[in-house]
Amino acid sequence: MITYTNKYTDKSFDIAKCRESAKSGYAPAQYQLGQCYEEGANVERNLAKAFRLYWMASDNCRPAKERLNKDSYQGQLARWLKKAVNGKRLSGTDLAEAQCMLGSCYLHGWGVQCDMTSAVEWWQKAADSGDAYAYSCLGDCYRFGKGGLPKDAEKAFEHYVKAAEGGYHEVYFNIGLCYIDSVGVERDYEKAFYWFNKAAEHDDPMAWVELGHCYAAGRGVAEDYSQAVRWYSRAVDFGGNAFPEAQRGLADCYAAGHGVEQDREKAVDLYRQAAKNDDPEAQFQLARCYAEGHGVERDMTEAVRLYKKAATYVNENTGYNGHAGAMRCLGDCYANGDGVRKNAKQAAAWYAKAEEQEK
Repeated sequence: MITYTNKYTDKSFDIAKCRESAKSGYAPAQYQLGQCYEEGANVERNLAKAFRLYWMASDNCRPAKERLNKDSYQGQLARWLKKAVNGKRLSGTDLAEAQCMLGSCYLHGWGVQCDMTSAVEWWQKAADSGDAYAYSCLGDCYRFGKGGLPKDAEKAFEHYVKAAEGGYHEVYFNIGLCYIDSVGVERDYEKAFYWFNKAAEHDDPMAWVELGHCYAAGRGVAEDYSQAVRWYSRAVDFGGNAFPEAQRGLADCYAAGHGVEQDREKAVDLYRQAAKNDDPEAQFQLARCYAEGHGVERDMTEAVRLYKKAATYVNENTGYNGHAGAMRCLGDCYANGDGVRKNAKQAAAWYAKAEEQEK
């Protein structure tokens, strides 16, 4: 990788080398190339390209992140994009990119009022011109029924595939999820694994988590706990507390000694980290550790507290309405007076909730 660091104002500035370095992922070069496009230095002025370069650099380049967050810059971007797409100043892929970017402005409220309907309109124009990212955005809208589009899983899947065919690799993970969850397509674990693997090749940490699940459960690939541990660990090491499912999956491996030497204390530590990040399955498993004294001193009061957190966890976006296993365990606790005062009515109520949840 070329670590190009000369400022674009320097006489020795070589935009070809800067472009090559930016393409390799070097954030300072991406930022500098963005400056070139923003100011029209050595290239034709194009704020859409500038924004995309700032966006790519923003995680590892503070000036790029600060530039994106400035209201004055966002307003300038929106105005330039409107003039560019309405004044026929752009054509081909440049026009499609600007249309797509204008859609994102309406999505996030960058220099304009948030308006999902307008966002969809611009993404559709960009998709008609062949922009792969726009297809991905429209896929999300069809999947969740946003921006005036109907909720249509099949169309969502079709748009994700078009985005992938257009070279937008960040959509690979979504395609894998569609095959896992049967969203707009028949469930197919082998195809799901294929797309998760493609996403992982492009360093998508969410795909690392799903690969861990696939290897642990033998879904779409032969069961291999050593591979599960490898992918879970990679996600945990990369994202810390950002991936509670990976923490929980790795905890399961340590608890059972699958693919790694059994270490129940390590399992408890990982379950605890995931539980703090509102993972109901981790809360349930940690409660069981406390109830059975595995890797931690037995404490039924703490077990009941964790069972309640898992049983009452709700996620409206996914339709999740509490952990059925935790509900049933709470019923047992109330029935036996274990960790909580004995209460037959409460026991019956939790058993009923568990039965309803399991239907």
